[in-house]
Amino acid sequence: MTWSVKPGPGFPPAYSVKGIGATWRKCNPEPGVYDWRWLRDEIAANTAAGLRSGLHLKGIEYNAVPEWVIEKYNPPVVEMPLLQDTQPWRLTNVLPFNPEVDRSFNECLASFGKTGIAQDTNLVYAYIHGISTSRGEEMFIRPMDAALYEKLCGLSPEIFAAWLKRRIDSMTAAFKGVEYKLANMFDGPVGPPTYASVNGDLWTYAFDRGTGIRGGGIDFQHGLFSAEGWSSSVDKNGYCIVDDTATDIKESRFRGDENEEYGRGWEWRFGPYEGHEYRHRICSLRGLQMRQNFQMVSTETLKLNPEINEYVRITQGYRRENSPDAWAYLRECYPRTRAAGVKNIERWLMQRDLPGSMSVPDKKIERFKLASDISEKSYDFDARRTDRANGQDGLAFILDRVFWAKPATALVKVTYTDIVAAKWLLHYADARGEIRKSVAIENTGNGTLKTATIRIDSLAASGKFQPQRSSSRLPMDDRTEIVENSSFEKGLAGWTSGGDFYTAGKDDETSASVTVYTLGKANDTVHLDQIIRLKNGTSYLVSVRIKNLGTKLKPGLRIAGMDWNTVLYLESKKMKSWEEVSGTFQNTEDRDARLQVFGQGRGNAVAGQSGSVLFTAISIRPAGSICDEYPPADFRIITEGPGDVSITMVRVIK
Repeated sequence: MTWSVKPGPGFPPAYSVKGIGATWRKCNPEPGVYDWRWLRDEIAANTAAGLRSGLHLKGIEYNAVPEWVIEKYNPPVVEMPLLQDTQPWRLTNVLPFNPEVDRSFNECLASFGKTGIAQDTNLVYAYIHGISTSRGEEMFIRPMDAALYEKLCGLSPEIFAAWLKRRIDSMTAAFKGVEYKLANMFDGPVGPPTYASVNGDLWTYAFDRGTGIRGGGIDFQHGLFSAEGWSSSVDKNGYCIVDDTATDIKESRFRGDENEEYGRGWEWRFGPYEGHEYRHRICSLRGLQMRQNFQMVSTETLKLNPEINEYVRITQGYRRENSPDAWAYLRECYPRTRAAGVKNIERWLMQRDLPGSMSVPDKKIERFKLASDISEKSYDFDARRTDRANGQDGLAFILDRVFWAKPATALVKVTYTDIVAAKWLLHYADARGEIRKSVAIENTGNGTLKTATIRIDSLAASGKFQPQRSSSRLPMDDRTEIVENSSFEKGLAGWTSGGDFYTAGKDDETSASVTVYTLGKANDTVHLDQIIRLKNGTSYLVSVRIKNLGTKLKPGLRIAGMDWNTVLYLESKKMKSWEEVSGTFQNTEDRDARLQVFGQGRGNAVAGQSGSVLFTAISIRPAGSICDEYPPADFRIITEGPGDVSITMVRVIK
């Protein structure tokens, strides 16, 4: 399903594109003989049914490779190692790195390019297929795969990179003038470090030639939060940000993923079928958040929630300048990539925690444990609520300025759980900059999920709601940072020393007091630590300055509970120069916690590490003393009491 194409009769409403599986074997049955007539016929049949077509031209799986190629060139035929032990299928690949095999496949692509099929308006996408241990010829290599390929056919990082570059060149040549239809199937370096170091620029090489991108993990729920190829990142406060100025988004290139792995046939991977409806909802919205204009679906996908599937179909592909709506789905999850949590799923409407509007995650959902979860957390929160007990009576929202360029009428739909008796309403600014109040909604506390629709005659994205300094003022005793000897001006006093790995010193460039981590022989990633005291209901800002002078070291700072549960981990990315990294977290009980400095990197004992790292200016302080760092909001949902309001989604419709 893609680009809001109207489906034809006899097809499920969400279907608008039908993929065509084209194998090298079928297209090139004999040396120098190519058959594209059947492909034209299938595209024509789809068109007659009211559907457009996508192309999956495969040439690595055993059944996709011409028999004459296998007989003539004798490439290794390999039963691929499993993704996991419970995997119900087996995959056999023909390794494509033999020069004659590679040449023959690229000649087939050149023949396809001469047909003009790629430029047919009824063909809307094609994948640049690679090699993988999964079905579909995706593009990834595990260390065990690389070792196997090296043993069987003498593969090296350089040979692999050259092979992948030729495949990109052949596909972009075949799609000359319509390269935007192509889906590059990797978004960063491919393979273990020795391979990644050689091919790390090939994803940008493909992008520079006009391709789009295809993932394969949106239905894992918690992937792609921070992915350079997808122009996504997680900011220091835990919000996923997608850069709408990215070229592939602005040019509406193919930008798609799979949302298909549902049904009892996938319980081995994603748990009981009863939990799939929730996963499908989150994954569908995540695809929209990632500005995807295509989602591959299965019949099982379409059974789960037809309304959401149809909403995805008719809204995906819009950009912020022409979208009919914007929304924020309020939640919190805890993927391995950010143990402190990722907040919300947002599409041109942002909820932000401001002093006076510091939200609390709500509606805990225990779910099947995924490989992407941190070990101790296999749950999400499916709402955020106000926190009147701690002086936080509102939820603050910011509209994207390109989406909402000038004051206009709006429908604001608020999906909430009626948890307790409360009266709540919207505060917003109109075209004249005056603060207005909406009609009030009264909760009864019956525990049901409801949606309120509020009409606003004039809504301006004016940033009128500044942080409420009065509600966030803290006693002077509570404003100071809580790290002892934070800049190491007293050597290592106050810290539990990590043996001889950490010493006190000065930075040669700035003369700043520092602690110096020097890599030594150890079985563990040793660290400095101290115990800090955290207060209930307080948001903390954490920062540290780090200079990485080593090789393959990934220095960082960790906040952890006394049970070793990670609250926040900050990691430095720069090399050879000072970098300040920072983040925030909200504490929910009076407790002791561990502050830990990792010079080598947490869990990062890998071959080739060497050198040293400098640390200084470690700071942890309550957010109440830094309210000027928070942006102004465009409107707030405010509870007037007596209880809190718990909200799952806010949607602004033009």
